[in-house]
Amino acid sequence: MRVSLIQVDGKWANLALMKLSSYHKARGDSVVLNGMSGDLVYVSCIFAKNRAKALGIAQFYENLGSEVHVGGSGIDLETVLPDEIENMQPDFSLYNLDYSLGFTSRGCIRDCEWCIVPRKEGWIREVGYDWIRHDKVKLLDNNFLASPKSIEKLNYFIESDLKVCFTQGNDIRLVSPKVADLLAKVNARNNSWKRRCYYFAFDQPELEPVILKKIKLLNEHGIPSYCQLYYVLCGFNTSHEQDMRRISVLHNHGCMAFVMKYHNKDDWLNKLANWCNQRYYKVCNFKDFDKTEWRRKNKTNIRLYPLR
Repeated sequence: MRVSLIQVDGKWANLALMKLSSYHKARGDSVVLNGMSGDLVYVSCIFAKNRAKALGIAQFYENLGSEVHVGGSGIDLETVLPDEIENMQPDFSLYNLDYSLGFTSRGCIRDCEWCIVPRKEGWIREVGYDWIRHDKVKLLDNNFLASPKSIEKLNYFIESDLKVCFTQGNDIRLVSPKVADLLAKVNARNNSWKRRCYYFAFDQPELEPVILKKIKLLNEHGIPSYCQLYYVLCGFNTSHEQDMRRISVLHNHGCMAFVMKYHNKDDWLNKLANWCNQRYYKVCNFKDFDKTEWRRKNKTNIRLYPLR
């Protein structure tokens, strides 16, 4: 059987498609990523804004006579892979990855109203980490430090000398002196593996006192501010002033901020994200920022290095 796996969106390798690839290859099927035809086609959509596009792609393959399955959080939050497929070792060769990608736990102890994780994944649960096959690993855990086995896993990363990217950000509220000490010993890297980096979140303005306390704690245990990057949720229920305040607090304490826009409907937020995430704050203040004008004056089309 010819199987085509279609990735509609997302910049990273698709974990569900890698598991489907392993399942079908084990059955002797021919598997291709984003193929133009197939007896069986799986269409994966992560973001709801691309739902219509995904359904249109599914219709295209149906018109060709293919059996089509559509899924992903962009379609609905209830459809999941059967256990037989969910528990498969991901086929990292589907994307020619030189690192492992996956969850060691799923779900979260929080119930943030802007987040789909409580509805999609539920309460935190362990799923193991025997899928790790490389000396580099990108973790997709929704709240890694909330895992009852987080200490065990941090020690495993340290003892195995793994490069680890905590892609989803760690819950700064759960960083104790013991956790800070272990995190400092983990070879934590950014998404491109090029530099030391620890991801956290600063989603709510009222967390500022906690953030400042934890920045200091991390510093004391060997994680300097410049290695700390904080996702900053903007545009959900905060004002422009609150958004800028959080970014300024982080910058003033030597940390990096990465604006996570809840939507794209606010020109001010779009400008803020560009200024902050592309590090134009290094060369001009926000009030005077105009990307096109800055490039013209400096006679370059080369953007500054993005944070992530």
